[in-house]
Amino acid sequence: MDRYITRRYVAICWADAVRLAQLDGTALEDIRYQSDVALLHRTEWWAWWSDERLTTAIGLPEVLSAEGLSTDAIALINDVWMSDLLAPECGWALLAKVVQIVACEKILLSDFFTESFSADKLTLLFIDGTQGTFYRCFYGNGDCCECNVIAL
Repeated sequence: MDRYITRRYVAICWADAVRLAQLDGTALEDIRYQSDVALLHRTEWWAWWSDERLTTAIGLPEVLSAEGLSTDAIALINDVWMSDLLAPECGWALLAKVVQIVACEKILLSDFFTESFSADKLTLLFIDGTQGTFYRCFYGNGDCCECNVIAL
């Protein structure tokens, strides 16, 4: 995950950027200076920025707050953020453009080798009015869960 230093909305000195990066394990070479980036949405755990990057929100100053994404986009991003994946196959930017989950169909499968598998077939409506079909997959034995959202 990248960590931002931005002057437009709040000034963060290098020492603060390093301290915040240590909270989530961001390497020093991944700290970026960006003077024209805007925060579009923030939750307790993550932040979505105008340059279509998702970063951790842990340690961001409280004055940085925005709610520019739909409820369904937030839910999908949370699903992947809380999973064991680093990023969804379709990319964070596509998830941020979701306006609504129009339909959700549960698909249940299991076999001898995989213990258990289930998926949600989602029909999504995007900002530009187009629709897409995505699958949210869950694997696990009850102790852990992986989630991915992929476009077909």
